[in-house]
Amino acid sequence: MKSLPSRKSVTFICRTTLLGCIAATTLPTLASTEPKGFYATVYAQASRLGSTSFAEIGSAGFGSGLNASFDPGLGFGGDVGYRYGNGWAAEVEWNYRRHDLKSLQRSGTTLVTDGDFASNIIFINGLRRFPSASGGWTPYVGAGVGWVQEIDFDLNSAGTNRAWAKQGKLGLQLIGGAEIPMTKDWRLTADVRVLRLGSIEMPAEEGVTGRLSKPDYNPVSVQIGLRRLF
Repeated sequence: MKSLPSRKSVTFICRTTLLGCIAATTLPTLASTEPKGFYATVYAQASRLGSTSFAEIGSAGFGSGLNASFDPGLGFGGDVGYRYGNGWAAEVEWNYRRHDLKSLQRSGTTLVTDGDFASNIIFINGLRRFPSASGGWTPYVGAGVGWVQEIDFDLNSAGTNRAWAKQGKLGLQLIGGAEIPMTKDWRLTADVRVLRLGSIEMPAEEGVTGRLSKPDYNPVSVQIGLRRLF
């Protein structure tokens, strides 16, 4: 015959369950006290882009089996959003970022060291905010769908600038960060954003014919912003 739970165990389970119920009911209550309203943000970001393998098909003569690596990148942007007063917010964001080329190699031989991989993207983001009772930091998570106004890959060698570009591709970003109050209307924001555009077929744009066959563009950024509430 199984022994019954001890009195201490029952008490612990009851307390844990009660705390869980309080937490579950408190978060929506706190979210509902958040005021509705518009906001606008400007930000700067540090970005990391991993190396990528691809092929150049065209007049540049680089061929297949290419591997490009990049230095840490920089970006900037801004958003205009609306808080719905229930813990949810939506925003339209514009972002530009650029990663300078470290090296373009084939079979261990360096072909080019001057160039960049840059993007200009417009996002629609949805955010879940978690306001605190003290009115302090507000953590948030979210996701966004991005439309690529332009992404381009530039290579400069032997006095020749060659560029490949793509427009209209869709991508996805994930967001996690916090909003930190400074004054009644001003906030500091800090977050991490993971962008996924995947592999991109990039037609020639300048100084070359043909295309780049599907380099990957999946940067991760850390950004600091200044936000104004309205």
